[in-house]
Formats: sequence, C-alpha cells, structure tokens
Amino acid sequence: MGWELESNWDIHSGKLEFFWDPSVTNFDMSAVSPEIVLASTVDELFVNQYLEPWEWSVTDEMAEISIIVGEEESILWSYSLENGIWGLTSGSELALSISEFAGETVRFKIRTYGASTYAWNWWQVFDLSITAYFENDLSAIEIEGPVVIDLNESYTWSLEVQNLGVNTQNNFWVELYSYQTGEQIGSVLSTNELLSGQSRSYNFDWTPVNVENTALYGLVILDDDDFEDNNVSKSYFVRVVPEVEFNVLVWDNDNGILTVIDPEKGDLIEPNVALERAFSAAGIQYDVVNNLPASLEDYDMVFCTMGNYCLS
Repeated sequence: MGWELESNWDIHSGKLEFFWDPSVTNFDMSAVSPEIVLASTVDELFVNQYLEPWEWSVTDEMAEISIIVGEEESILWSYSLENGIWGLTSGSELALSISEFAGETVRFKIRTYGASTYAWNWWQVFDLSITAYFENDLSAIEIEGPVVIDLNESYTWSLEVQNLGVNTQNNFWVELYSYQTGEQIGSVLSTNELLSGQSRSYNFDWTPVNVENTALYGLVILDDDDFEDNNVSKSYFVRVVPEVEFNVLVWDNDNGILTVIDPEKGDLIEPNVALERAFSAAGIQYDVVNNLPASLEDYDMVFCTMGNYCLS
C-alpha cells in the first residue's frame, strides 16, 4: 500500500510490474515506494526481480533503482536493456548496500526510461526486503553431508552457524532434527567464542534404524536472540535406502517445451528433467528414453511425460 505508480506500472498477482503496453515513445516512468524509516544498523536492500526486454526493439532504454532522502536522489543500480534478460523468471535477488542511509527516512524509486516502452516485455519485482544488524543474532545457515545412506550404518552431517550480530557469542546450543519422526539427532553446547561475521560448523552422527525418506534441519538456540526467524536451517533431504533393487524408466514423450519451474534452483526446465533431478537427488538409478521399448519387463516403474501439444 502507498506506492505511487506512473503509467505502465501496476501491482497485481503479488508483484510490482512494468509492461510495454500502451506503447509510449520518449518515456520516463517510475514506481515510488511509501516512506520507510531505516534502522540505525541497516545493511542492504534486496530486490527479487526479473527483467525481460524485447531485444529486437531495444535502443537506449534503461532500468534504475534509486533511494530518495528528502529532495536528494541517489542511484543504487543501473541496467541497460541492451544487456538482455536479467534474472530467472521466478525472480533473482539483487543486493544493494544502503548502510550509508542508516537512520534516514527514505523512499525507493524503480524507474525505466528511453526511446520506447516497446523495448520491454516486462519488469517484474516480486519482493523488496531490507536487512539490518542486531546486537545478538545467530543464524543456522546450511547442512552438508550424505544424501543417500544405508540402514544401520553411521554417517556424519555438519550444520554451519553464522554470527550475524554485532556481539561475540560463546554460549549457545546447536541441534539437529529429523522432520520424519521429530527425533533429535544430536545437540552441542558451544562455549568457544564466535566473533561477529564468523561461521563455524558443528558435526552430528546418526545411525538410521528405519527405511525412510526424511529431511534434516538444524536449530541454533541463543538466549536473548534479537531475531529468531533465521534460527532454523533450510531442510536437507536424506533417503535411507531399502535393501530392495528396482529399475525405473523415464519415457520422455513430450515436445521439448519448458513448462516446469524447479523450486530449488528457480530455472525453467522440461518435465523429464524435473523427474531426473528428483531421482538423482534421491539416489535412484533410472534410464531415459524417447521411444518406448518393445518390452517393459525389465522395469518395475515407468514414468511418462506427455507435455503440451497443439491439436488445432
């Protein structure tokens, strides 16, 4: 709420968007945010966006992101449409330093200008977020370790913890859990100093006793943590394989159109690639064919992609 939108800018379907239509020559059009009071420890502005020019019509058109303090405007980012597409269709993050504006009341301006709006397909802004430093803030960053494991065998995973706060920390718990059962795999009390900006990994051993697909997640617990939303890590898939062999066939029977957005990588891919990535992540062996074999007796499971076809 509160955005000032000039022609060809609109907010719909949860995103701010600039569209080429109506076509305007010698244009200069902006979307300006309402006022925001920046914290005294502000760090960066993150813009999650996607830019898609119409490359055959591009001449001198530009895209800019600025910050406005009072009557003064400072350009944070500038992009020529001659450089082509920027980001993924699902959005890519652009990090812009705004620490020099700490404590100020500001507005953000998203602007495009040039010879013709026809140089655009669209500019989509999915999210704006601002980061700031806290006095006490620990973050569970990521888990590393095996993805495919055997029953009744011991394996080790590591959880990286980073001190994003200003103060040094030396008394906090680091824990690892399984989503499938809610079981706590392990916990560590850290008493060694973790300086501001420093990261450290903590190891956990686990011996699975059940065949299952699960995901591990890490948790960091600090008394008086000023920001708890980053205390839980992103989940990490783990498959405990059964002692059963089976053969999988992927029949790639579509027309090669990219129709699936990978939720992990954000790129647009074919349906068969989505299946292949999922099987590979789970450690499942598979064959891929474009033509169905005369006999399927060698396979226990067959996955078929049909894709999109025009029947007109």
